[in-house]
Amino acid sequence: MALGWSVLVSVWTGMNFQALLMFVLVFLVLLDYVKNRRPKTFPPAPPGLPFLGNLFTINFKKLSVHYGNVYSLRTAQSWVVILNGYETIKEALIVQGENLADRPDSFDLILLPFVAPGLIRANGYSWKQQRRFALSTLKYFGVGKKSLEGAILDEFTYLARDLSDKNGKAFDPHLITNYAISNIICSLVFGHRFKYADQRFRKMMQLFREALELEASIWIEQHKKDRDPNENRDYIDCYLTEMEKNKADVAAGFHEENLVMCAVDLFVAGSETTSTTLRWGFLYMAKYPEVQGKVDAMHMFNNYIDYIANIVPVIQSLVSLNHICT
Repeated sequence: MALGWSVLVSVWTGMNFQALLMFVLVFLVLLDYVKNRRPKTFPPAPPGLPFLGNLFTINFKKLSVHYGNVYSLRTAQSWVVILNGYETIKEALIVQGENLADRPDSFDLILLPFVAPGLIRANGYSWKQQRRFALSTLKYFGVGKKSLEGAILDEFTYLARDLSDKNGKAFDPHLITNYAISNIICSLVFGHRFKYADQRFRKMMQLFREALELEASIWIEQHKKDRDPNENRDYIDCYLTEMEKNKADVAAGFHEENLVMCAVDLFVAGSETTSTTLRWGFLYMAKYPEVQGKVDAMHMFNNYIDYIANIVPVIQSLVSLNHICT
């Protein structure tokens, strides 16, 4: 009798567990469906998998044949709108650019909502004010003008010296070009360049974004201590002055947290892109030595006096360096 009862209890318990598991599974699927339904204002969308949506959909062109140039896709917990075709994209980004401005929330903004938007993630009035200030300040310090040429040529001297020290041995140009470009931005933002062998500078370049935020905070504190309000030395000095001018205009976004992020954005936008372009140039020159020979011969022919005086090419030289410009 006892044995029969225990068997019945075991069967009943097993059935309850299976039923409970099925109930939980159905509940989660229904919850996912209700919570992640396509918004009413979104364009049509293909059916997707529970929890994953259309995460594995890759043939956007095929979907455009069925759903048109504007349709929706669900990627896990988020909905996105896909645009296809030149006219559609032009309509969205240019004709209706004001309506479709701004950026989606990035991962760090979701986890750290107190992080300032800086230059790249700002929108509306704040973005206009930050962009206006950044452009005017960078132009003041020579960006886009011949006055910055001296700082670039000085940095090139350090770069050329470091390259010469390799003595023809193979090396990865990634870090060294990053050092050179970042130093030019350092001069503009911090008013200071670093030696390539500086361990703090190398660590900052390796960790990049995280270290830059810390480094920018340190330099801001230093600037607050020793700056002269009547003589701005760099971007940080100018920003601190602008903060004092715009205390009443909170919406403009001139505060210390935003200064840190603006400094980071200037590095992200300027260093990696320029460094990558230079590395591609190195690769093409190495792969096509005949092109390198033509460039070198043209420069020697058009700038013979510069070569004799050991002067590096300058912006003015570009007029005669057609092969490089091409």
